[in-house]
Amino acid sequence: MPEQPPLQTGWDMTEPRPALASFLGTLPTAPQLLALGEPTHGLDVFPAWRNRIFRTLVEEHGFRSIALESDIIAGLRVNAHVTSGQGTLDEVMRTGFSHGFGAISANRQLVKWMRAFNAGRESTDHLRFYGFDAPLENLWAASPQASLLALHAFLTVHLGRLPVDTATLEHLCGEEARWTDPAAGMDAARSIGNSAEARHLRLLADDLSSLLQTETPGLAARPGFWEAELHARTATGLLRYHAVMATPAPNRVARMLALRDLLMADHLSAIAGREQQCGPTLVFAHNSHLQRNLSAMKMRGLRLEWWSAGAHVSTRLGQRYAFIASDLGTAPARAIGEPAPATLAGALMALSPATLFSARELSTALPEQLAVRTDVPAQAGSFPFEGQHLSLTDGLLFVQNAGD
Repeated sequence: MPEQPPLQTGWDMTEPRPALASFLGTLPTAPQLLALGEPTHGLDVFPAWRNRIFRTLVEEHGFRSIALESDIIAGLRVNAHVTSGQGTLDEVMRTGFSHGFGAISANRQLVKWMRAFNAGRESTDHLRFYGFDAPLENLWAASPQASLLALHAFLTVHLGRLPVDTATLEHLCGEEARWTDPAAGMDAARSIGNSAEARHLRLLADDLSSLLQTETPGLAARPGFWEAELHARTATGLLRYHAVMATPAPNRVARMLALRDLLMADHLSAIAGREQQCGPTLVFAHNSHLQRNLSAMKMRGLRLEWWSAGAHVSTRLGQRYAFIASDLGTAPARAIGEPAPATLAGALMALSPATLFSARELSTALPEQLAVRTDVPAQAGSFPFEGQHLSLTDGLLFVQNAGD
C-alpha cells in the first residue's frame, strides 16, 4: 500500500477553546445534547478530557449541565451538592455515583469544579449534574421499591389517598436480595421478574404512572414533579427489565441491553426538556451508549445487537443531538500497542496527542480503504472506532496515548 500524505484536517486539542469553537461551527444547528463517548471505561484520559471540554463549553458556549453514565437517582445527591452544598464531597462521591465511577479522580475534580463555579451565583445560572442510567447493569438490576415509594409519596401529598398503600408495595417488593441475585442475569430461572409479586407490581406501577400522567396539568408546577416522573420511568423500566430477565428466550440478553438503553434515552429526553431554557447539556458515556449506528458486542460466543440511547435520542431530537465519538491509539496498561498504519487509528497517530475532527471532513481526508483494527485484546475492554461509522457521527476525538 503506497504511503499516504499526512492528513490536513482536525483541530489540535492543546487549545480546546478554538478547537471546540471550530467544531461547533461545522454543525448544522446548535445541539441541545452534545454527546461525548469514550471507547472504554477505566482509563483516566477520557474523563480528564471530558472535564476540559465541559469547562470550555460552560465558559464559552452557554452549557449549563452535564449528564454521565451513572444512576440518575443517585445523581440527585451530586446535583444537590453542586447546587446548594448539601453533603460533603466525600459523601457524594461515595453515594452519588454507580458502577464504581465515584472512585474516578476526574469525576471528583468535576464535582469540585462545578460546586466552586456555582458558589455565589444566582440559582438561574447554576450548573446542574445528572446521571442518566438506571440503577442497573447489563446483567443486574435493583428492586423497584425505592422509586415506587418515592412516586407514591409524591402522589399522596398532592392527591390524597391512593388505591394502593405503601405497606402493600413494601410487602410485594420484599427483600432487595430477591431482585439483585447476580446469577439471574444469565439464568432466567433465578430471576424474580415473572413471579406473582412482580407481575402485580407491574400493574400497580403502571396505575401510579398513569395517575401521574393524567394529573400532570395540576401537578407539573409542584416541587418534585420532575423527580416523580423520573421515579415513574425508573420503576416501570426496572420491572420491565426484570420481566425480560425471567424470560428463557435466546435473545433475552440482547433485549435486556436494548431496554437499558431505551431507559437511558427516556432519561436523556427528560433532561433535554428540562434544560432547554437554561442551556445545552454535555452527555458523557461509553461510545456504545451514544452512537447512532447499531451497537453490538460478543458474550459467551453470541453476537448481541441493540439500538443505543444515542440512536433513540437522535431519532427524537434530530439535529439537536450531536455525537463526538472517542478513539484511542495506545494504552500500555491495557496491552494496547501501536495500531497498524492501514487502520483508522494508525492514520491518526502522526497528529497531535489529542485531536478533534469533524467526522464529515475526516471521512473525506482519509484513504478510501481502511483496515479494521484487530490488535486490541478482548480483555482490554476497548472497542476501536471503525471508519465506516463516520457517516453517522458528528465528530471524533482521537487520543494518541492513554498513558501508563
